[in-house]
Amino acid sequence: MDRSTTHPSVEELKRFIPLQALSEQQLNLLAGVAEKKQAAPHHLLMDIGSDDQQTYFLLEGTLLIISKDNHKREISADDRSAKSPIAQLRPRQYQVKCKTHVSYIIIDNEYLENLAKNHNTPAGLEGYAVSGEAVSESSTFEDQLTSRLLTDLEQDCLQLPSLPEVAIRIGQALDDGMSDAHQIAELIQIDPVITAKLIKAANSAFYGSRSPVETCSAAVVRLGGDVTHKLVLSYALKELFQSDSELLQKRMQELWKHSTHVAAICYVLAKQDRRFKPEHAMLVGLLHDIGVVAILNYARNFPSESMQPKMIDQAILNMRAQIGSRILNNWRFPSDFVITALEAEEWMRNKGDVPDYCDLVIIAQLHSYIGNNKGLHLPAIDEVPAHSRLELGELTPRMSLKILEQAKDQIAHAQSLLNI
Repeated sequence: MDRSTTHPSVEELKRFIPLQALSEQQLNLLAGVAEKKQAAPHHLLMDIGSDDQQTYFLLEGTLLIISKDNHKREISADDRSAKSPIAQLRPRQYQVKCKTHVSYIIIDNEYLENLAKNHNTPAGLEGYAVSGEAVSESSTFEDQLTSRLLTDLEQDCLQLPSLPEVAIRIGQALDDGMSDAHQIAELIQIDPVITAKLIKAANSAFYGSRSPVETCSAAVVRLGGDVTHKLVLSYALKELFQSDSELLQKRMQELWKHSTHVAAICYVLAKQDRRFKPEHAMLVGLLHDIGVVAILNYARNFPSESMQPKMIDQAILNMRAQIGSRILNNWRFPSDFVITALEAEEWMRNKGDVPDYCDLVIIAQLHSYIGNNKGLHLPAIDEVPAHSRLELGELTPRMSLKILEQAKDQIAHAQSLLNI
């Protein structure tokens, strides 16, 4: 039995991804009708087959999720997956019990539907009425994809992308203190395609001079070890954005285009705020969605008729951060990369006064969405905490368009650098 009932605060509602796009007015209205409850260990929150019309969000504690075939997993309030609704499908596909004392929020779906109907529908509030035969069939795939991904990830049997060999070798050489351009060039020349791209990059508008370089070792000398490593990584990683499925290959191409656009904006913005290294910022931006690569590859295991875009989108929303951070941990990338994979879409992220690369990627993503439909449902650049920590000037939406227009050539050059 529930121990107490109150109302959540606006700040508590902002913790959850589907609610972050709401205006302050909408959040205040929602806080007045949502219920904040507490429950003791072993309390049953929902049962398999239930068709209740409520959405649950976990605030504190740990829940035990039990599937029809008795597979069990835990969700704690600080898990990335807890930023989305808990076991949202209806009829309910899981039994959900409290493993510890928990605090949670309940919101009636009718109110959420009215909110979406009477206002511009924020991303994530569409489709809260998960019922009806057609939707249930689609939702079964969504449920299976996310559930199986989670199970395989937790059991350490999910096949994650491997870092390309040439990138590993150069990274090891630089870690060992090797700075001889000829030795580094020999490692790069194992891959003729990357060698050609690196020479072309060294002769590009960003790094070129009046005298073009013609050899890999000369390119390494011009670029330096660190920039060489970042560019080789970028060129090698493009190979991972591939799929033998026509549908998924299209998604991979869209993902690469988005990632390179964000990376290019990161590069340009890092040049304005000199506390950041532009090439490092570019690579962090390029890899912020690396978890999506693994999810799209995993979706190949499902029948093509099941791979509806909305279902894949939901699996990406649920799992991209957790899987992306695991990949980058496995690759032994610095914490900048791991943190960004986890938190780059937490628009209201507020981690103190000192900026980090995740702040830069958040701003770059908001820049990238200006002028398209997704941008309509996201906060303005000057509303997010990352804005106040970066030294980028007055980034109001109007100024953002002006800055983007002024930097259009630089962004295009940076994006072309990644697509050589």
